[in-house]
Amino acid sequence: MEISPEQVEKSRRTIKAAGVFADNAEIIVAHVDALPDEHVVVAVVTSSYDFNGVHHVSRQELVERVPALEGPDGWAMVFSQGADAEHISARTAEMIALAEKRIAMLEKIAARRSAESDD
Repeated sequence: MEISPEQVEKSRRTIKAAGVFADNAEIIVAHVDALPDEHVVVAVVTSSYDFNGVHHVSRQELVERVPALEGPDGWAMVFSQGADAEHISARTAEMIALAEKRIAMLEKIAARRSAESDD
């Protein structure tokens, strides 16, 4: 596996995007509370870390719509009926923790490879 600075940067960007989702938890919850049957809320953050709103998406259209909503460098989170601010906070905290673990793993691999090449 080739380690690149872009991989670390992508994880750092994910951490920043997770913060945007967390900051907009109340807006997301308001839309979850108004969900029609057989729909989910898709919250979107753009590549420039702007909250791009929430969308009610039919469960049948989820696979097609999510990639279109998040775009090539954005992020989307999907929430079902019953999600509250605490749930959103837990999900964004998990998103941050996973990105931090990925950064630590990538840095560890890069350091090990660097030490091996110095030998």
